[in-house]
Amino acid sequence: MKSVKCIIVGSGLSGIALAWELYFRKVSFVIISNPTLSKSSLIAPGVWNPIVFKRLNPTWNASLLIKTLIPFYQKIENILQQPLITSLSIFHILNSEEEKFWKTKTEYYPNYLKEIVELDKKNYHHLKNSIKFGVVEQCGRLNTSEFIYHSLSFFQSINAFVEQKFFHDNLIIKSNSVEYDNILAEKIIFCEGHLISQNPLFKNIVLKPAKGEIVEIETETSILPENTVLHKGINIIPNGKNRYLLGSNYEWNHLNENTTEEIKDKFLSAFEEIFSCKYQVIGHYAGIRPAADRRPIVGQHPEYKLLLVLNGMGTKGVMLAPYSVQVLVDYILNNTPIDNEIDVRRFFK
Repeated sequence: MKSVKCIIVGSGLSGIALAWELYFRKVSFVIISNPTLSKSSLIAPGVWNPIVFKRLNPTWNASLLIKTLIPFYQKIENILQQPLITSLSIFHILNSEEEKFWKTKTEYYPNYLKEIVELDKKNYHHLKNSIKFGVVEQCGRLNTSEFIYHSLSFFQSINAFVEQKFFHDNLIIKSNSVEYDNILAEKIIFCEGHLISQNPLFKNIVLKPAKGEIVEIETETSILPENTVLHKGINIIPNGKNRYLLGSNYEWNHLNENTTEEIKDKFLSAFEEIFSCKYQVIGHYAGIRPAADRRPIVGQHPEYKLLLVLNGMGTKGVMLAPYSVQVLVDYILNNTPIDNEIDVRRFFK
């Protein structure tokens, strides 16, 4: 029988990030997961953005999250010898009324909100019209599919990944350990994304999952300045030479991973309102985000002390995961208290 400190259930963004944090701290673990069960992390655009555009305010804990995520992902890049993150600027298209609001907000958040700039149609012939936009800095992108693929290959090479579906009924919970399929562990951490709804041990957790779709296109020439994301209703995100991701949306009712023609047409129409250029659709993807109450879900089951959870990353997973896994591992190793705002116990009151 194999013995480890932690079993991780799930191999999406949260599970992989947790595995890396345990690896950095020399804590033994094994991931048990069937990566084909949920695609949300694999298709996620992976952009981090410190600003909530609706009010032009920083997202929750923006400064701390960015300070944590960059060295975290860079350390993984160095181990895997793979480029995974890219620094970006986001160009948020503004109308005349929004320009005034933007200028007001730049005084409050100068680290993130920068000057208003114009892209002139004379210089960017593929634009239908010249556009003005506010620039958001300290943004970036994690290539989530590459991050997950290369991480799982690495963990498999050190015998820390078992590719199989996890059956909750087969888990044996003892007083000081848990056992699953000939693996003995001190703790088990569930990082199941929206599939946590099928976990009978954490049925108190109520998610607000949202389906999102992404369309990938290829243009004949480059349409944006290098390392920029264009935002107006949808994001237009660079994804390699002359390739762009368009999205995303929030669908709260039809929670499946099937793509829809209606959403694809909506994204392409939004793109064509801004650009006049030839392109072809080369991909269309859908996934379900494990959103909760705009905060991660971190911590220990109130009754079963050996069971823990990491979930609820939603659309901000790339930003939230590095911070959240450090909080969780600090708790596991040092019993460091978890902030009430993100503690799983808020679902058990």
